[in-house]
Amino acid sequence: MKKLLILLSLFILTLLLNSCWGFGQDDDNFVEPISNNYTAVVISRTELEDAVEALPPQDVIQSGKIYIKDNFMFINEVNKGFHVYNYSNPQDPVKIGFIQIPGATDLAIRNNIIYINQAVDLVTLSYNQTNNSITVSNRNRNVFPPKLSPQGFEANVNENMIVIDWTPLN
Repeated sequence: MKKLLILLSLFILTLLLNSCWGFGQDDDNFVEPISNNYTAVVISRTELEDAVEALPPQDVIQSGKIYIKDNFMFINEVNKGFHVYNYSNPQDPVKIGFIQIPGATDLAIRNNIIYINQAVDLVTLSYNQTNNSITVSNRNRNVFPPKLSPQGFEANVNENMIVIDWTPLN
């Protein structure tokens, strides 16, 4: 009885391993492993932190999330920054500036303080509409996980490098 139980166990194990490795299956059922069709856009930690600045208005190329607060409208330029509009007349918003902040995709505002995710960091700043300037008041490093490729891959980068975007491979 013990030998029969061992033989039966080996037979079942053989069937399970056969299905795991796909022996005897035709090529139509074979699934290729997914490869990453994107390459990471990376910058150094210093470049990431030094790149935050207020610029003149820019054209919207790839818009993301929109945030409206009082007389301001912020439109995300995906992984590049935020377009700032005077929204006092919603029928005719007026471009007033662009906050360059590489790797940014979202913001929130509380008590006139702007909180922006910049790749892996949370940046706190204030915006002055009068002279289109910003003041960074705080930066919490490595609050967010690294940006993944659109296919879900993580880049293998040096410790001091930050992924701010992904571009398709040619």
